[in-house]
Amino acid sequence: MFNDPSSIEEAVQKLNAVSPSFCMAKWMHSTIHLNLGRTHSCHLPHHHVIPLKEIKKNPSALHNTSYKKDLRKMMLKGKRPSECQTCWDIEDLPEKRYSDRHFRGQDSWIKPFYEEVTSSKWDKDINPSYLEVSFSSTCNFKCSYCGPTYSTAWIQEIEEKGGYKLSNFTDHQSLFWLKAQGLMPITDEVNPYVDAFWKWWPTLKKQLMFFRLTGGEPLLIPDTFKLLSLIDEEPLPHLELSVNSNLGVPEKQFDKFMTLTKSIVENKKVKHFMMHTSLDTYGSHAEYIRHGLDFKRFEGYVERYLTELPTSSISFTCTFNALSVVGFIPFLEWVISLRKRFASVGRQIYIDLPHLKYPMFMSCAALTPDYQEHMKKIIAFMEEREDNRFGIKPAETLKMRRILDWMESKQPQNKKDEQELYKHQRDFYSFFSEHDKRRGTDFLKTFPEMKDFYEHCRKLAD
Repeated sequence: MFNDPSSIEEAVQKLNAVSPSFCMAKWMHSTIHLNLGRTHSCHLPHHHVIPLKEIKKNPSALHNTSYKKDLRKMMLKGKRPSECQTCWDIEDLPEKRYSDRHFRGQDSWIKPFYEEVTSSKWDKDINPSYLEVSFSSTCNFKCSYCGPTYSTAWIQEIEEKGGYKLSNFTDHQSLFWLKAQGLMPITDEVNPYVDAFWKWWPTLKKQLMFFRLTGGEPLLIPDTFKLLSLIDEEPLPHLELSVNSNLGVPEKQFDKFMTLTKSIVENKKVKHFMMHTSLDTYGSHAEYIRHGLDFKRFEGYVERYLTELPTSSISFTCTFNALSVVGFIPFLEWVISLRKRFASVGRQIYIDLPHLKYPMFMSCAALTPDYQEHMKKIIAFMEEREDNRFGIKPAETLKMRRILDWMESKQPQNKKDEQELYKHQRDFYSFFSEHDKRRGTDFLKTFPEMKDFYEHCRKLAD
């Protein structure tokens, strides 16, 4: 899934030979939020409702929704679905740039299925080769860019203190609004979407190449251990299995996970195992963004995992956001040090770099133009240390450059754009000043490098 960038151009040609908007992810990738009854293909479009009536007839409609099939039809005809605008923005830049559509087109879980997809009708049910599943929103963290939809800890805070007051009297993360939008997690003991998943599993598992358990916090969710136990009992040697974790769970829970995972890995019951963990920058900066994180515990769990599972990989998912920029180089230095100590043949230590789009006030696009210079320094640092074995991988540098491209594409072009940017910057101050009051944090103490920007946002909010 993290291929050499030299193959990207080949993927572009192959995709565009079908149509200039064709994206294999709409067929072969799926993220299914069983806790919400929603799905999407690719992390960029927003998820949509999975109709209960569809999964009653066909459990694979957890992925093959009628809505998604209509988008597939559009793509085959060369039409651009509006939900994929992030890719179109990048592809429409004056200089040639690679979008996520292109990156996905070169992935190992995509390549074997080009012929099957392109020779099938748009409305055919197809099982994904890459699947992410969230069973529950149970979570002990309150990450700044997250919310009640994916975290029970967030739900508790909003129940106690209400939403965050932003521009135009908006209640950010209001439970009332989330309920109205169908974005509150299902808390019933019996979840029909989870039931449909277990009915689909015997068929689904046959073609799966990559399976990733997400959350909430998976190590706090019983269905995670049910699935791991099933694989321990009935091996899937073709499967690359991944589990997300914030690596902030109690030691007893982590021990349970490690015991079961060791049995799977050491007895070769899957092709490969990988831990996905989220870290958006380094040290105290990361602790601020990912409220609940104890960075020392996190480091300890990472080293234990890499030591006790010497053939298993790890990927750091950096949801790159406005607070990632100023402290990102120490994070890169830390990952390079881990690669030098633990990387080996067949085992990788990855950095994945999706960029935050929502909430927009916390995205890189909300920053003032001087932060583009910070980004250029990060990119230069990465370029100087490119080395596919222990250093920075060229594909990682490309992804960071893509984020800078996106930041530049979002610069105001007119008065309306400028006013929208000011709104996001006001919201930045409103949110983080309230964040500090509620959670006992201190933005300026944690991010002294961002004082000028913070003051700029404060003046706009006054």
